[in-house]
Amino acid sequence: MHKFCVMAAGLIFSFIVSAHAASTPLNIRLGLWEMTTTGETSGVPPIPPEVLQRMTPERRARAEAAIAARMARRDKPEVRKQCVTKENLEEGFNPKNSSSQGCHTTITSSSAQVMEMKQECTGQQKFTGTFHFEAPTPVTVVGKYEMVMSAGPNTMTMKMNMNGKWLAADCGNLK
Repeated sequence: MHKFCVMAAGLIFSFIVSAHAASTPLNIRLGLWEMTTTGETSGVPPIPPEVLQRMTPERRARAEAAIAARMARRDKPEVRKQCVTKENLEEGFNPKNSSSQGCHTTITSSSAQVMEMKQECTGQQKFTGTFHFEAPTPVTVVGKYEMVMSAGPNTMTMKMNMNGKWLAADCGNLK
């Protein structure tokens, strides 16, 4: 579950970058960006039933406690740095290059200031998501997204807000 939440947070900026593969890209600068996400999570974590069956009761209790702790922290800001390169922008978002195998992303609208998209994943963990991003200036990005994830009888919803600011043209050691 923690891996999935990290993947989801990492995908946010990949989605923003993906707009550049669309006909009208978001007007953002290349270089080092700081992305801050906050949000809320509700529901039951989408752990596939076959995974739960293989866990010992002790391991399952530890996993459930870790998931509950992670969900409780979702309302606290999570700050990440990301390097946006010319190659990222030219490549756009490609689910085959991420850990989200079985996903299909559709950009529903894209302009220099606003991008909206939908994503559906049909792998072991199924999810659908809607995303809305705005680039009011070339050095700021704001966004909202909602994802509904399911595995077996369990369904969980994540509602996230994201704020990004450009830091520098040089990404330093971050690639």
